[in-house]
Amino acid sequence: MPTQTQRRRQNDDDEPRRRSRRQADSDAEDASSQDEEGDVSMGGGGDEPQLIKKLVRYALACEHARIPIKRDGIREKVLGSNSRSFKAIFDGAQLQLREVFGMEMEELPVKEKRTLKEKQKATARKATGAASSRQYVLVTTLPLQYKKPEITAPSRAPSASEEGAYIGVYSFLITIITISGGELSDMKLKRHLARVNAGQNLPMGKTDEVLTKLVRQGYLDRVVEKADHAEEDTVTWCVGTRGKVEFPPESIKGFLTIVWGDDKPDDFEKKVNRSLGLAAGEDAGGA
Repeated sequence: MPTQTQRRRQNDDDEPRRRSRRQADSDAEDASSQDEEGDVSMGGGGDEPQLIKKLVRYALACEHARIPIKRDGIREKVLGSNSRSFKAIFDGAQLQLREVFGMEMEELPVKEKRTLKEKQKATARKATGAASSRQYVLVTTLPLQYKKPEITAPSRAPSASEEGAYIGVYSFLITIITISGGELSDMKLKRHLARVNAGQNLPMGKTDEVLTKLVRQGYLDRVVEKADHAEEDTVTWCVGTRGKVEFPPESIKGFLTIVWGDDKPDDFEKKVNRSLGLAAGEDAGGA
């Protein structure tokens, strides 16, 4: 058989294999492109496992930025046209968060109406059903024995030292406010900050800037009661919704125990339990 004929026949035999490889490569590129588009938009299409994965990523992204995970945000950024599947997707994401990351989404409490004007408005439009904030944050599900600095160390973004200082500030303020009866005047709060030289020791900005950030992220509430024309407005500080969930009474007790160290008075635990509304002997754990 002539050489040219052999080459033509060999090329004819190879052509189907080439077409098959080109089609496979094209299909892979299309699938990759679809995955990338889904990752960027977090849109509504896709099956249940993919939507669960998207919700987990959305929850982690919100928590990294310390913004609440909103139900409306889940419907818009994750579910899209699959909004009827909310419960199944939410439950699936909760399972993934618990098993893989040791966390779960916990609903934030409804923000309290503190001023007289807010209370009057709330009474005027009081809903018949149970109130819901429709917002969540991530909390740890790790057992108490694993809540150690080696495991739950501060985030390295922007830096471990800055993040550690920030956690220390809001832990200190939430504790002071809570054991002071749940609220603290602006003057007293600033006095406590001055005693620990907050102006010199805060690496993340000026004191007022840090307080503004704590309010924005939900750790504290700054309540302004408008006064008459001849008087100044009254400013009171309370614990915010994120602060209540992220730093509950058990965590406050643990914080106080560490601060006092070995110099605790004999009635320390009794007084702390009474101030925090804890039962005697309750573990100093928390979220």
